[in-house]
Amino acid sequence: MGDQGYRYAGWFTLDVRLCATACVFSIALAVLVLALGFRGRRWDEYVVGFLAVFSLGFAAALIATNTLAGFPALRIETFFPVP
Repeated sequence: MGDQGYRYAGWFTLDVRLCATACVFSIALAVLVLALGFRGRRWDEYVVGFLAVFSLGFAAALIATNTLAGFPALRIETFFPVP
């Protein structure tokens, strides 16, 4: 508890418009995948499939905006040790 060498903090910015767009894109992608590939399954498989496809689509959209966009959806501004 006396070791202060591993305490860090940071500032990050979040673009709500890009995050909302990525969320809508991920929802549409997940619904499309479920409509095309999950016919006649139980409801819990639909939920797990939706969450999996949504998570992968959202992560891919955030990575794409961070690498391609001039103003990324999620950006770490500063990272510094806390005294």
